[in-house]
Amino acid sequence: MKILVLDLETTVERIDGRIDNSPKNPRNKCISAHYGWLGEESVDVVNNDVFYHTHYEGSDTTDNLKLHLKQADIMLSHNTKFDAEWLLEMGFELPLIVRDTMIIEYLLAKGQRRSLSLKESAIRRKVKSLKKSDLIDEMFKVEKLDFSEMPLETVIEYAEADVKACGELYLAQLKILEREHNLSLKRVIPFMHEMLLFLCEIEMNGVKIDLVELDRVVKEFEAEKLSLEKSLNNIVEDVMGDTPINLNSGADMTRVVYSREVTNRDHHKLTFNIGTNEAGKSLRPPFMSSKQFSEAVRATTQIVYKTQATQCPDCGGAGSIQKYKVVTKTRLGKKYRSQGDPYKNRTKCKVCSGAGAIYISTGVAAGLRMLPSSAYDASINGFKTDKVTIQSLIQQAHKKDNLKAVEFLTKISRLNAISTYLDSFCAGIRRGTRETGFLHANFNQCIAATGRLSSGGGITLNLQNMPKRGFPVRKCIVSRFENGKIIESDYSGLEFRTSIELSRDAQGLSDILEGKDIHRQTASIILQKPQNEVTKLERQVSGKPFSFLPLFGGTSYGHPPHIAQYLDGFYDIYEGIYAWHQTLMTGTLKNGIVETPSGRQYYWPDVIRTKNKRVTNATQILNYPVQGFSADLVQLACIRAFKLFKQSNLRSKLILTVHDSVCVDAHPDEIDQVNLILTEAMTKVEDDSKKLFNYSMIVPLDIEISGGINWLEQEEFA
Repeated sequence: MKILVLDLETTVERIDGRIDNSPKNPRNKCISAHYGWLGEESVDVVNNDVFYHTHYEGSDTTDNLKLHLKQADIMLSHNTKFDAEWLLEMGFELPLIVRDTMIIEYLLAKGQRRSLSLKESAIRRKVKSLKKSDLIDEMFKVEKLDFSEMPLETVIEYAEADVKACGELYLAQLKILEREHNLSLKRVIPFMHEMLLFLCEIEMNGVKIDLVELDRVVKEFEAEKLSLEKSLNNIVEDVMGDTPINLNSGADMTRVVYSREVTNRDHHKLTFNIGTNEAGKSLRPPFMSSKQFSEAVRATTQIVYKTQATQCPDCGGAGSIQKYKVVTKTRLGKKYRSQGDPYKNRTKCKVCSGAGAIYISTGVAAGLRMLPSSAYDASINGFKTDKVTIQSLIQQAHKKDNLKAVEFLTKISRLNAISTYLDSFCAGIRRGTRETGFLHANFNQCIAATGRLSSGGGITLNLQNMPKRGFPVRKCIVSRFENGKIIESDYSGLEFRTSIELSRDAQGLSDILEGKDIHRQTASIILQKPQNEVTKLERQVSGKPFSFLPLFGGTSYGHPPHIAQYLDGFYDIYEGIYAWHQTLMTGTLKNGIVETPSGRQYYWPDVIRTKNKRVTNATQILNYPVQGFSADLVQLACIRAFKLFKQSNLRSKLILTVHDSVCVDAHPDEIDQVNLILTEAMTKVEDDSKKLFNYSMIVPLDIEISGGINWLEQEEFA
């Protein structure tokens, strides 16, 4: 087979410190193309076509490159998606098969963190032709030049080395893949490269943004944020007296929520084993009984009291003191010192530390008086007040009828969410939307260790983290067609079904076949109320997180009693999952490898069983196969949808994949056809699994298809 190794060099635009090298930026240009045929050892001859350069009149035509692409059986590059999208934007047709040395290197890493750059990959595989990047890096990073401003001979020399290194790296990778322990990876490689072509499609199509609606959403968020801040400050004043509190400070939040403050940070860190080890991994909190934990809390923290503020006597409330220069004078033959001219800048008052006030304890305990539950709640600044912890604290406050705490914690949770919405999603959409009104997301195949896609990079935002239903920002994503619809097809309970699939758990299979709502069932047990009384919000907050937790090796340790009781009883219900978990950990201890049905591998070379009989990396060992195979199933659906769209020659556009869903911008005349294609694509993955991975699935998959005029206002299709 004829393999064409290719590398493109393009201009880049720097926007707010971010690099934008997208072909959808009209100000970016393709500078040059460098390509050649891969021989037995390397690329012998590299063609250099120059299309644009500041100091050179680019005059090369595209005819030679078109001919090479037409003759090629395989197009090969490093980070192929980037080159492929530029070629498509320039009007080229891609060969039917593409390969990416970065993707292959990612698979060979088997879940381990390592650099996937061409230079580092070539060094790792002992490639002879290495990139000549030192001078390029100096000009790009220090002098802020792009390739169009660098000497053309330097660019060509750099790109030629790029092409040769890529070709040689690929040959080295093929040899490694032939080793017996890597053979399963060969099943994943074609599949991931087909997914690469799907990602090219959705990124090039982009999503239509209603900027007027975005402005309206931003105003609503900003108004709500101001209202929440005012309300929270009132609560803080009520429970803390005059003590100044910064809600963005971990130490201050510990004072407000737990009514305590750390007395000695070093002692606190040592007691609760806070921080990271030499390898950069988080230290594990010590196991403590309830009594031991209470004693440790009292030993490392102290109660916070309400205060009354009074004007600082030294600075008179100014917070600073005017100091004067001291001068030596002589009078009547005697030397003496006196006050001279004032210093230009005032000095911070030491008594009040610049506050202008001193705070006198009232002797009344301050704060919301919440209780940390275990050593897992300890943090560097005191105790955790993150999103997950706050939800647990809200439940604790409800049980104690601490209405003030419920109000504060609910509002601070909402405030944190809104801040994220404004800073990440709203600002990100505004920044990433082109003059055309389209946002072209960027998806990454080689970041998440599990194989799941991630999103973001450059000027684009992370669409994968956008909340699902009820999130107003989704209203900004609209159809490009008049009377068109945004249609989303989503797998229901995919990770639970995958866990049952991989474990072959009999009870879980029975629950799925009977149509049980697992998340509602979980919420019912935890909240101790009948399933029919569990609200949609309770199902989402109290059910869903804890349904997933034991699937990924989560234990009851550190959770409130009512949740711990559910988690402890999970394995009694789903015995097959417990047996599978034990098999996974035993196998990993023996071989260091976990493998999914698709052939994807995860490697833990240093896994051991500790003195307390725990397996290191247990959470990841149990988590990765579920996450990885779930991701593979979603991507199988994406690939099938992509092929069906091409065959049908539809005007409708594939635009997104988010977690377990596929999204389409549907033309009004094709809505029924799009629904049929999505249904087939997502329900036929069992066939694809059998064909591609030689794996027969037993658990049926369930999908929900909805559509509407935007990505928020969706109605489920019958």
